[in-house]
Amino acid sequence: MEARRRLTWAGALFLTLSMAGCGGEAEEATPTQSPAEPMEEVAEPQETAPEETAPDEGMAPLAEPVWVELDAEVRPDRRLSVSGETNLPEGTQVLIVVVRDASGVSWRYRTQVGEAGRFEVGPFGSGSGLAAGDYTLRLEMSPGNLQPASVQAIIGTQGEHLKGDWVREGGHGLGQVIEYRTTYQVGHR
Repeated sequence: MEARRRLTWAGALFLTLSMAGCGGEAEEATPTQSPAEPMEEVAEPQETAPEETAPDEGMAPLAEPVWVELDAEVRPDRRLSVSGETNLPEGTQVLIVVVRDASGVSWRYRTQVGEAGRFEVGPFGSGSGLAAGDYTLRLEMSPGNLQPASVQAIIGTQGEHLKGDWVREGGHGLGQVIEYRTTYQVGHR
């Protein structure tokens, strides 16, 4: 333990002496070596990267109203698997939410629309399974400006090409999004 203290004091003394020998240069060098600068440089490309990627000019805007179908199935462990189909473009980022109506407890799963507009997520529920009762299933689309460039080319950067019964104005001025909901009943064992 005593040897460690000596090493610590020796290291501190060495650091102090080496800084004193710099003749004040350490003070001038400190601002340019600030940890904030590298973080700012890293943050800028991340913020501008989606804008740098131009949408594919060959993609046509969504011409028909958006439709969504959700289906649920109770698994043998009494948890829920949710599958769906939509005409949203392949790669569209969506959030699937299952809410137990009686308690408001919810489970969420992020996914993206796959080939032929299909997706499947789950299982939803605790390890002991879902209680019998009514559940609400929701599909919430991420705002257009957060979607991949290929999706933005079809729906618009603000979702301006979206049409149909499930189109809603997204929060915080982020344009139009899709919010679809349906109900499902889990029966008794």
